[in-house]
Parts: sequence; structure tokens; C-alpha cells
Amino acid sequence: MQAFKPIMTTLLKPLFVLLLSAALASGCGWRLRGSLALPSDLTAVHLSTRDTHGNLATDMRRLLQSNDIDIVSRAADSQYSISIEAERDRRRTVSVGSDALAAEYELSMEADYRILRSDGSDAVTPATARVVRSFNFDVDDVTGGAEEERVIRTEMRRELAQQIIRRLLFAAQSTPAADSTAPQDAPSQRPAG
Repeated sequence: MQAFKPIMTTLLKPLFVLLLSAALASGCGWRLRGSLALPSDLTAVHLSTRDTHGNLATDMRRLLQSNDIDIVSRAADSQYSISIEAERDRRRTVSVGSDALAAEYELSMEADYRILRSDGSDAVTPATARVVRSFNFDVDDVTGGAEEERVIRTEMRRELAQQIIRRLLFAAQSTPAADSTAPQDAPSQRPAG
């Protein structure tokens, strides 16, 4: 029995610390990055975009479906309709090196969108979601720079989708009188590399 006691203490102590950490993290409202807490009564959304198979539309569908929201093909069958009116994707040189080649780029993505109720009226004012990132570009490692840009663009699209879904969350929680005063998403600017 004496040999059994140290083994139990060795096993239970880390388990206790892990459970305590999990309880504290969930109690303070911490969630995984990218997870959204959408209302349980929001069950169906219609998504309308010019490019139905584009990356932003795919990210929007994935995010909605991961929150157990059905994507329906007809706006009349949904509680809300998200309409992506236009998308813009830009890259500009921010700085150049002593060799007169680009040393840093700024990437920006924007999406003009509307969130409509099932009757076709605006649930919130039409808005533009924006994400801006910058990254250093090494001319000696073009392949690595291209891969870094691809990863950053993927993260930016995911953040655009999250901004739009947060606006849907606001629309679903607000009353009709408060819709016109919905806060606009501010552009997200943070260096990426």
C-alpha cells in the first residue's frame, strides 16, 4: 500500500492542476481563437455572394456551420440573410530597402455587406469589414515570403468572416429600434510577421 501512495500522488497532482486550470479559463470567459457564441435560436442563414465558391464565402459557410447554423439556399427560409456586395483585396509597398526593392508590404482586405431580416429589411446598416496587415519581405527568400503572404491572407479572410458574423450576432440580439445605431467594425491593424 505504501508503494501505491506515491504513484497516486504523482498522477493526481497534475490532473488536479489541469482541471483547475480548465475551470479557471472557462470561468473567465476565455474561448478558443475564432470561436463565436451565437444565440441558440439562430438556426438558419442565407448567404449571398457574387462568388459563391470564393474563399470568403467558404470561410463564412464554415464558420456558420461550425456554430450549428444551417446555410439555406432561399432567403425566405432563413432568419437572416448575409449579402456580400463587394470584395476588395490590395497589396501595396510600404517600404523599400537600400537596393530599391520592396522590403515591406501592406495587405488590405475589405468586404461590403448587408445583413437582412427574413422580410428583406436591413437588420443593421450596410457596412464594410476591413482587415489590414503588414509583413516584411525578404528578396533573398521569395518562396518563404510568398508562403507567408498566403498564410496572412488566409488569416485575414477568416477575420473578415468573423467581423461579419459578429455583426450578425449583434443583429440577432438587438431590437429593431437599436438596429440603426449598431457599431461599425473598426479596421484591424496589426503587424503580421
